[in-house]
Amino acid sequence: MANKIKSIKEQIANLLHVLNTDLYEREEQIKLALLASLAGESIFMLGPPGVAKSLIARRLKHVFKGGKSFEYLMNRFSTPDEIFGPVSISKLKEDQYERQTEHYLPGATIVFLDEIWKAGPSIQNALLTVINEKVYRNGAQEEPVKLKALISASNELPAKGEGLEALWDRFLIRTYVDGVRAESNFFDLLTKPVNDIEKKLTEHQKIDDKTYKEWAELIPLVEVPEEIIKIIQVVRFKIQEYNNKKQETTIYVSDRRWRKIVRLMRASAFFNDRVKVDLMDAFLIQFCIWDNEKQIPFIQKTIQEAIENHGYSLSMDLDIIKDQIKSLKDDVKRETSFLKPYDIDELVEYDGYYHIPGYDGRKIKIEDYNGLNSINYIRVRLYYNDGWQNRNEQNSLKKSSKLNFIVKKDEYYNNSKTYKLETQKKKGEKEYTKKPHEAVSKEWDKTVQKILTHCNNYKEQIDTYKNTDLKHIYINLFLDKTYAAVVDRNLSKIIEAINTLELDVKKVQDYYSGIKGQREIKKKILVLE
Repeated sequence: MANKIKSIKEQIANLLHVLNTDLYEREEQIKLALLASLAGESIFMLGPPGVAKSLIARRLKHVFKGGKSFEYLMNRFSTPDEIFGPVSISKLKEDQYERQTEHYLPGATIVFLDEIWKAGPSIQNALLTVINEKVYRNGAQEEPVKLKALISASNELPAKGEGLEALWDRFLIRTYVDGVRAESNFFDLLTKPVNDIEKKLTEHQKIDDKTYKEWAELIPLVEVPEEIIKIIQVVRFKIQEYNNKKQETTIYVSDRRWRKIVRLMRASAFFNDRVKVDLMDAFLIQFCIWDNEKQIPFIQKTIQEAIENHGYSLSMDLDIIKDQIKSLKDDVKRETSFLKPYDIDELVEYDGYYHIPGYDGRKIKIEDYNGLNSINYIRVRLYYNDGWQNRNEQNSLKKSSKLNFIVKKDEYYNNSKTYKLETQKKKGEKEYTKKPHEAVSKEWDKTVQKILTHCNNYKEQIDTYKNTDLKHIYINLFLDKTYAAVVDRNLSKIIEAINTLELDVKKVQDYYSGIKGQREIKKKILVLE
C-alpha cells in the first residue's frame, strides 16, 4: 500500500494548485469539493449568488479523465425531464419507459444543482438514490451513474416541515461561501482574467476511472486510531448536551452520517500519504454536522476542545506525578518542622472597644485602632466609661512600635505619651525547622530523581509523538495549517505543565537540602503548602 500511495499526494497537490488558479479566497471550498469528489460524497455550499460556486463545479470535472459536468438552476416548476433527461420516444413505442440520460445528471461526472431546495418531490426522491447508492432508476432498470460528486448550492437552508430532511442529510460536507473580502484580492478579481484550466491539466495529471476505483477500495483500509474514536464520542456527548439546552436549534447527526464522516477522514489520510487517520483529519468533522449557521461556532469550539483534551494516545498521567510531589512535600514538612509553645499578649475586646487600663477608664474603638499606623498621627476619639456619662474627645494618636501600645500627642506642649492597651496572656505555638537525618534526605533524593526521570521520559515521549504521529500535521492537503496550531498548542501546554512539576519538585529538594539547624518559620514556606 505504501508504494502505491507514494505519488498520490503529489498528484492531488498539483490538482489543487491548478484548481485554485485565478480564484480568490476559495481555497477551503476547492479543497473540500475535491476531497468530496475523491471520496464519492456530495457537498452543499451556502452563500449568496455570484461567489463562484458553479465555477468550482465546472473546474472540478477537469480533474477526471473524460469528465463531464451538468448544472441546473432549480425552480418550483423544474421537471425530472430537465434533470434526468427526456423520455425516449423510441422506447415508448416498445412499451418501455426510459429516459435519455447521457447528457443529463446520470451521465455527468460532476453535477452542480443551484437552489437545490426548490426541487420538487419527484426530483428529490430520485436524488436520494443517486447520491447515496450511485444508481438512477431509469424505467425498469437501475442505471449506474458516473457521478463523482454532487455539488448543491443555495442562499438559504432547507425549510423545516417541507420534507427536505432526508435530502439535506445526504450532503456530507457543508460549507459557507461569501464574497471576496481582501481589497487586493478584490482588485485582482476585477482586473485579471479567469483562464480556462483545462489546458493547464495534462492527461497524466487527471484521474481515470480505474485508478479512482482502486483508491475507493484502499480508503477503507486506512486505520482509525483509538483517539479519533474518542474524539467522536466526546463530540457526540457534547451535541447531546447542546440539544438538551437548545430545543429550537438541535443538531442531528445520523449513524449513517457518522459512518460517512469516518470514511471522509480516511480519505483525507489516504490522499495525504498516510496509513492512518490523524488529529488534523478530525477537523473535517466541523464541516459535516451543522444544521444552521448559528451552530457553527459551537461545533468548531467543541471539536477543538475535544482534540485538545482527548486527542492524544500518550500513555502519561500527570496527576500521578502531582500526587507523588504532594506526598513528598507532606513527608518533608512532617520530618523537618516542629512546634514550640510560647505565651502571647492578646488584646481584650469589650463590645467593639479596646480599654486603656488605669487611665480614667478611657477606651478606643477597635475599628479606629485598626486604622492607625506607626508613622503618622491620626485624629481619633477616645471614649470614657465612668458609669454616669459617656464622654469622648479627639486626640492625635498613632500605633507604637511596641506591641499593643498607642501614642498620644500633646498638641499644647509638643510632647507625647505611650499607653498600653489591656491584654491577656494566651498560649501559642511557633513553628521551627529541624535538619533531617542524612538517610532520610538520601531517600528523598531518590524520590526526586524518580519524579524527574518520569518527567523527562514524558517529554521524550511527546517529542517522539510529534516527530512520528504528528509529523504531517502542518501539510494536510485539505485543511488550513492554522488548524495544526491547535494540535501543537496543547502539546506545548503539556510540556509546560511537566516543566512546572520539575521546578516544583526541585524547590522541595532545595528546601530540605538547605536546612542547617533550628530556626523559626515566620511565614509559610510556599514550596510546602
